[in-house]
Amino acid sequence: MNLLFRLDWQAYVVRSRFLRNALPLLAACLVLALGCLIRWPEWRQLQQVEQARHRALSEQQQTRSAQVLAHEGTQEALGQATQYLQESRWRLAAGGDLSDLLDQLSASGHAHGLHFEQLDVLDELKQSGIRQTPLDVQVVGRYTTLRMWLDEWLGQLRLLRAGDLQITNAIDRPGLLRLRLRVNTFQADGPVPEPASLALLPARDEVLPPAVDPFSTRSGRTVREGLAKVPLAQLDMVGSLSRGLAFEALLSYAGRLYRVRVGDRLGRDEGVVVHVDEQQVEVLERLFVGGSWRERRVTLTLRKGVDREVKEDDERVDEVVDGDDVADAVAGGNALPR
Repeated sequence: MNLLFRLDWQAYVVRSRFLRNALPLLAACLVLALGCLIRWPEWRQLQQVEQARHRALSEQQQTRSAQVLAHEGTQEALGQATQYLQESRWRLAAGGDLSDLLDQLSASGHAHGLHFEQLDVLDELKQSGIRQTPLDVQVVGRYTTLRMWLDEWLGQLRLLRAGDLQITNAIDRPGLLRLRLRVNTFQADGPVPEPASLALLPARDEVLPPAVDPFSTRSGRTVREGLAKVPLAQLDMVGSLSRGLAFEALLSYAGRLYRVRVGDRLGRDEGVVVHVDEQQVEVLERLFVGGSWRERRVTLTLRKGVDREVKEDDERVDEVVDGDDVADAVAGGNALPR
């Protein structure tokens, strides 16, 4: 029976075209599967090696990317540092030379009524890319003007470094102080272009006088309040008030009204109100000219502004000591309430 079944199956296979075509394909698949089973461990190992290599390459790429970013940041920081260095080199002299600085020193001192007794330019010291020139300055003036002059002169764009500083009473000039100062100035070797950031610098604030004079026994004479820090040329008399036989003037400045009486301070030149009537205000100013204090009368006229003409008999040379009645007048010029 088995023989008959085998013969029938063989006869079926011979007669079936599908089986004749499928048997070789099936045999090939069996051979391929057997080969894959044999090579599978080797292929798995190769896959693990490639995966490890891929991870290493990815880590290397990330490291290189971080290095590129760090390099770009370094380049940017280097550019900013170079720009800052160029700006700092320009600020050494702020586009000027030593002669410009001396001219500015003289002009600012004259504007504050100071008297220069000594100005020595010492030998130049050369450093790495920088030239340093020390200056010895000796100047005489009042504490208020000396302080304002120092704040203005040392606060400029040019790099100035103050060294030894000594302030003493000028025995030969009562009421004045003598300032001795060593200032180091700097200049870059070679031309330096003007930085573009110069246009972004804010304007300097107005230099205000100190509130207290440590060299004076009376603090009231150094305090400038209200109109005591306003130039007389910017004041207009617009009216007056009467209190019995005494008058008070109404002065206009910057859109506000101020009430002024005799004894009040006006202007930047130690001005003190000495007379007020219906039509005018007389102010006695004190200016330090040629080593001496000079007095000058200035008149503010109703609706006519300032009359600065000084008669010969109104001007006199006066060496005034501390405690002078005119200089010790109380600061005034209070703004009227709105």
